[in-house]
Amino acid sequence: MNNKQTLRQQALARRRSLSDEDRQAASHNIRLRLIDELVRSGQPAATPLLLYRALGVEVDTAPLFKAGSGLPMRDVFAPVTHLAGHMLWRRVDTDTQWQRGDFGVLEPMSGALWDPMQEAPARPAVLVCPLVGFDSGGNRLGMGKGCFDRWLGEVKDHILLRIGLAFACQQCPEIPAEPHDIPLHMIITEGETITCRSS
Repeated sequence: MNNKQTLRQQALARRRSLSDEDRQAASHNIRLRLIDELVRSGQPAATPLLLYRALGVEVDTAPLFKAGSGLPMRDVFAPVTHLAGHMLWRRVDTDTQWQRGDFGVLEPMSGALWDPMQEAPARPAVLVCPLVGFDSGGNRLGMGKGCFDRWLGEVKDHILLRIGLAFACQQCPEIPAEPHDIPLHMIITEGETITCRSS
């Protein structure tokens, strides 16, 4: 078992140990911090926001998709993923219909696609992603399938800001980074906002 696998299992165990009450309270604080950071960043309202839907015990983002959530962005997109590892993002609004995707995550059934190659003028997006574990340098651990990393490798030049959401208990010692790994700019937990790097 390599170090990443060990760190992943430990972080997953710590996340699972949170009570439902503690998880919901922490998620609420994380959402407020996220909104504050997006407002503070001064991005135009039309900046695309790529925002995940939570699976299981991840930081809950569902309230952010509801009207009146406080998100400063108008164009919010949620991911659609497939078992083959392909991922795309569909625009959502208050009328969006949702269904369970291949991985059990709620996904939009329809909506315009975020396609950075066809944006005119180009509009780099802000990405908000889940993670299993993280370190203070912005290195992240996912579920180990590599789907997210492959996608991010293809579009990283079109992502203005990479933000990870996690509970504080998911922080790890230094995570070994591989050449294809793309670190996060910022990680938001219930207790702090960690600015990792500027580029």
